[in-house]
Amino acid sequence: MMLFKELVDVYERLKATPSRLEKTALIAGFISQVPADDLPVIVTFLTGRIFPEWDQRKTGIAGQSMIKIISSITHNSEALVVESYKHTGQLGLTAEEMFAKRKQQTFFEPEDVTVKELYETFAQIARASGAGSATKKQKILIGILNRATTPVEARYIVSLAIENVLSGAKEGVMEEAIARASAVPPELVRRAHMLTSDLGETARIARLQGAEGLAAITIQPMRPVRPMLAQNVASIREALDEMGGTAEFEVKYDGARLQIHKRGDEVRLYSRRLEDLTDALPEIVGYVRQSVTSDTAILDSECIAIDRATGRPIPFQNILTRLRRIYKVEEARAQFPLNLRPFDVLYHNGQSLLELPLRERRRVLETIVTPLNGECKPAEGLITADEAQAQEMFGASIRSGNEGLMGKDLNATYTPGVRGKKMVKIKSVLDTLDLAIVSAEWGHGRKAGWLTSFEVACLDEHSGDYLVLGRVASGFSDEELIAMTERLKPLITGEHGRIADVSPDVIVEVKFEEIQSSPIYNSGYALRFPRLVRVREDLSPEEVNTFARVMNIYNIQQRYVSKPGEQP
Repeated sequence: MMLFKELVDVYERLKATPSRLEKTALIAGFISQVPADDLPVIVTFLTGRIFPEWDQRKTGIAGQSMIKIISSITHNSEALVVESYKHTGQLGLTAEEMFAKRKQQTFFEPEDVTVKELYETFAQIARASGAGSATKKQKILIGILNRATTPVEARYIVSLAIENVLSGAKEGVMEEAIARASAVPPELVRRAHMLTSDLGETARIARLQGAEGLAAITIQPMRPVRPMLAQNVASIREALDEMGGTAEFEVKYDGARLQIHKRGDEVRLYSRRLEDLTDALPEIVGYVRQSVTSDTAILDSECIAIDRATGRPIPFQNILTRLRRIYKVEEARAQFPLNLRPFDVLYHNGQSLLELPLRERRRVLETIVTPLNGECKPAEGLITADEAQAQEMFGASIRSGNEGLMGKDLNATYTPGVRGKKMVKIKSVLDTLDLAIVSAEWGHGRKAGWLTSFEVACLDEHSGDYLVLGRVASGFSDEELIAMTERLKPLITGEHGRIADVSPDVIVEVKFEEIQSSPIYNSGYALRFPRLVRVREDLSPEEVNTFARVMNIYNIQQRYVSKPGEQP
């Protein structure tokens, strides 16, 4: 098995390589030399994860525990470690700094750590539970850290343990590298990754079975897949045009996306980011057991909350408190009971339905989901070619407190992880965007020590680069600035003056007055009067709005300016 220091060398080279193409070539050349059986772990480690996306295991080592570990192993005081962490903002860099200042050296040459040993160590840490588990986890990690041969190796062991390796090996780069290393079509690698939620296993199959093996991959219950994603359109008319004149329209709820897996009485619930939410949502589990008649099934759905007094939807932020809740679940359930609206079926009684057209999947859905009053029923839908009829439904949805409508192509297959116009969103407000924070500015005066202004960016769907649209400094309370600073500090990749560049892992919804042409940012455009609406905990970096979406809004605004009095 490969030595971990060989992987560390690749991490360092990736960190020093700004070009996406060069990163792809570097990774492809490296993994092409890795034995097939070792690929799953090494590819997963390259992404900065320990376990695959679908795997819920975590080391469970929090910041304070890691500070104790670094202090213990380097024989530096915890106060000194904390001071270093305040300066570096990253526990991995703090470990490197403290190892370089290590007061007591070992009297023997440690045996090099292998990648396999490190993976098994992390797995052992993840298994530790119950009374005394925190101390046990610390001892296990100290054992492997003691064998780090350089401060840089210690940095990456610590960074991996908390899954904060900022190497730039994002999933798009990894997919392209796997395709190049195994000489298979990139679209097959992407499809396999979306279906398995496991880049390491995808790489192994690509190597051993090639394109044929990748094409044979299918979905299975209890293994979450990436959800199909929608693009925004400006109007009912545009939605109908995209769908060829006839579409299915469904109410767009202000809820949380849930992927439901059922196998007999076993039910698992996954977020759009593949997090297991089963224990947090016991009533949803109960609804599925009562309502879904399939023996095995995978459903796509929306989880919503309804105010019992008014009958109107409760805002998404309240639902989010339920999704985060680990303790006192029943208390939270009593405060915000949830309902379920399944809207698609991906798998039914042993068969994948991904390749069936939506009209057939919808027919299956309505056959296997028995309505339970308002608690669980298929999402309200309408198939029509009549713009006025769809517009009436849109108005009713808005008046009921929902966000608008979804428009869907009746002939479309279900494409996991793909954003396209086979499924579109029509909302009442066009002036918000979901954007990634890519840099932040340190404050001064009363706000010294806080990150106070945040550069936000959309995603170039062709290159995979983030294109900046402006800085957001409005909409934050002091408490929110403190929380955002703590969230972003571990993601800092470099600093120049008061500006800190960060990995684009925090997504925010931003409201603005308009989009203007601007030479200031690399996108060529800027948001006028941007303001924070909310942090989008449910979105991943790959789900931020695209540059195409930005241009769509810009063009609509230009048409509106050209023709005053018309609605865009």
